[in-house]
Amino acid sequence: MSYQNLDREIAHLELVFGRISVNDRIPLSYWQNRLDMLSSAALMPAQRARIVKLEATLSALRESEETVCEAPPGSLKGARL
Repeated sequence: MSYQNLDREIAHLELVFGRISVNDRIPLSYWQNRLDMLSSAALMPAQRARIVKLEATLSALRESEETVCEAPPGSLKGARL
């Protein structure tokens, strides 16, 4: 993939990761796979830094997903997610 294509893909993921939640139809594993494909590419330092931020965002989403899944029934009633 060219530098420009990598940049466009990273920009797309940055946009999506700013909008996704654990309740989306597309599972977080899909986005992890997309991110993994980019991580294996030859990246410029600035691109690598952006990937690291995306990985942190996805990790935070995964943690919130685990919290929601582990909560006892009814404990999230009225809570905003």
